[in-house]
Amino acid sequence: MACQEIHRQLFEYAIASDSHDWQRLGALFTHGRYHFADAPGSDAVAQWGHAVIKDTAQTQHAISTVSIELNDQTQPTRAAVRNYLSLFAVDESGVAQLVSACWFDNEFELIDEVWRWRSHRITPLFRGNWTVMHRSQQFGAVPGTAPG
Repeated sequence: MACQEIHRQLFEYAIASDSHDWQRLGALFTHGRYHFADAPGSDAVAQWGHAVIKDTAQTQHAISTVSIELNDQTQPTRAAVRNYLSLFAVDESGVAQLVSACWFDNEFELIDEVWRWRSHRITPLFRGNWTVMHRSQQFGAVPGTAPG
């Protein structure tokens, strides 16, 4: 059951990221810290998403090669999870391009009978057309500054 729930949360991560549902993504980190957020907790995740990602960004977070190591096989309470992420983004001409490949190193913990994300670290392996991320799709204006 633990592995199934952790796989479901990885799926939720990808869907929430690609649909820009920052509340949904934040809900995964109510007891943990998202790699890009300034602080632990769901509010920090939502603030990051609204501040950084343009509404028009089109991405696909493709998660694969998942390894889940439980601290106990009969009654696990912690899990170390590692997986690949291939991130695709659509450029100005509508073509999807691989922009990044990385490792996710995650820690999950069973809290009140629910598996919760405790930590989330990203290690870049290589980059594709990174300008798609910076110039055309991903990064919006920082709140409180003029666009441009």
